[in-house]
Amino acid sequence: MATTIQSSSLDFASIKNNLKTYLQSKEEFKDYNFEASGLSNLLDVLAYNTHLNGLTANFALNESFISTAQLRSSLVQLSEAIGYIPDSKTASSGIVKMAMNLSNVADRENTISIATGYKFTAKVDTRNYTFQTQETLTATDDGAGYYQFKTLDGDEKIPVKEGQAKVRTFIAGDNEENALYIIPDKNMDINTAIVKVFENTSTTSFDTYTSIEKATTISEQSTLYILKEMPNGYYELSFGNGTTLGKTPPAGGKITVEYLAVNGAAADNALKFEPSQAIKVTNSVSRTPVVTTYTKSAGGGEKESIESMRKNAPFQYATQNRMVTFADYESLILRNYSTLIKDISSWGGEDNLKPEFGVIFSSIVFEDNISAARQAVTKTGIQDLAAQLGVATFDIKFTDPVKTFVETEVFFRFNPALTTLSVNTIQESVRNVVNKYFEDNTGKFNLAFRRSNLLTLVDDVSPAVLSSRAEVKMQQRFTPSLLVEQDHNFKFPVEIATPDDVNFRITSSTFTFKSQSCQVRNQLKSNKLQVVNLSTNKPIVDNVGSYNASAGEVNITGLQVDAIVGGGNSIKLAVVPANQSVIRPQREYILNHDQARSTARAVDTDANY
Repeated sequence: MATTIQSSSLDFASIKNNLKTYLQSKEEFKDYNFEASGLSNLLDVLAYNTHLNGLTANFALNESFISTAQLRSSLVQLSEAIGYIPDSKTASSGIVKMAMNLSNVADRENTISIATGYKFTAKVDTRNYTFQTQETLTATDDGAGYYQFKTLDGDEKIPVKEGQAKVRTFIAGDNEENALYIIPDKNMDINTAIVKVFENTSTTSFDTYTSIEKATTISEQSTLYILKEMPNGYYELSFGNGTTLGKTPPAGGKITVEYLAVNGAAADNALKFEPSQAIKVTNSVSRTPVVTTYTKSAGGGEKESIESMRKNAPFQYATQNRMVTFADYESLILRNYSTLIKDISSWGGEDNLKPEFGVIFSSIVFEDNISAARQAVTKTGIQDLAAQLGVATFDIKFTDPVKTFVETEVFFRFNPALTTLSVNTIQESVRNVVNKYFEDNTGKFNLAFRRSNLLTLVDDVSPAVLSSRAEVKMQQRFTPSLLVEQDHNFKFPVEIATPDDVNFRITSSTFTFKSQSCQVRNQLKSNKLQVVNLSTNKPIVDNVGSYNASAGEVNITGLQVDAIVGGGNSIKLAVVPANQSVIRPQREYILNHDQARSTARAVDTDANY
């Protein structure tokens, strides 16, 4: 039977009105006045019930999909269903070197060992944090009583992680029960977990199990564990099924989980690591090692955010824990080093400027507090990760990000009769809009500048802004060695405008050469570069290189800079792009905005359009 109820209207008022409309279509309620009647109260109850059911169904449906879920517990479960385990809290870690001088100690041992878990105290701001080693360290007498501690791999650079060491012990249940073991600690760093399985509670021998995320092959004899977050924020430990997912612990056996409970990013930037205890070097002599910091602590992180899970889980699922395409490299590198990396771009060697087959290139922007030494260690770790997960034999090469700055000169037609604000106030508003555009749309890989989008925002600043236009330049920077002739080569992300007889396509910031204020710029009608005296507007050095417009290359040769005008230690080289409407960077290029060299100017008019 046809009705007048509209099922798509789910707010309370619409539902009640639909019910009224439906009842009024019936003969017995045709002339009924529903207002202030008992039946109206019944309709309120029905409408509320229907409205709440609609909300509940909507919320439940939203929480069923990664793209719409709002609760962390929902995102955690949905991500894990496709094989993505969200990041736990991550320990801040530093790198130190440790040594002792025992030249005045008699009967010293040839080799000294320090067990895992040797502790240090480090202060960040006003709070003390505990860091500790993660493996056994050994040092050998060099013959003169000097001991340099090294890791099991023989490396003098010793990693230390922040956190409190904890141990959880469980008794294994029956294999058929699919037992789960709960670790009630929201501060657990699952990357530090060490899972040991003993045959029974009295034996001292054990098997060390490996996280299933690190497995490359799995059989019924594989010793693997699964550790993942629960909806309440605690962690759940489980094991294989005895067949396709590896061995299960024997019933009645003992399971221990050793891990660090960490403070995350709060422990970053520790610079000094003080040993917490002396080391016994003979039966009667103890010494405290001398500790020097190789890299300050960094890489601490909170639990993975909702938006990060929403973005990363589908891509991680697509990679299937193997590196084949350049997108796989990006996804898995971010998955393992997310607390150290701000942004990453990868591409195949066949797409490189100079093609190199069999190579994957990666350009990484590290977080601001990551030292050069720590970056080098991280890149080595990435290469090891690629060796483990790479399906095909590809070399991975790192390319430093290339920052290209955008200079904008914005002009807008301004009618003061259409606003009560001053021209200076409008100009400041336009500058703020321009700065905000670049803040929102540049600063990372693969983000392009579009002049039309920028000018649309400028036009919307005020009704008094009738129209706008912008001149755009690209800029890169170099730091010269003063009083020395040097070569400098630049590659811009897009083509450079060809020379003409009116405009200079290449211009540098001001510097001093032979006591004269100078600038590098191209000769009109030519791609030749010259050093020009700004006072006389005549060249001092006729030829200091050239530029290739179609390749976006500028090559400066034999340039001598005696001093840099205006402070700073770098010279800015600006070029006019062939197409000022769009600057789309690729590969390792990142666009930024140079606010100091950008302007916004009003052109007064009495026009109304």
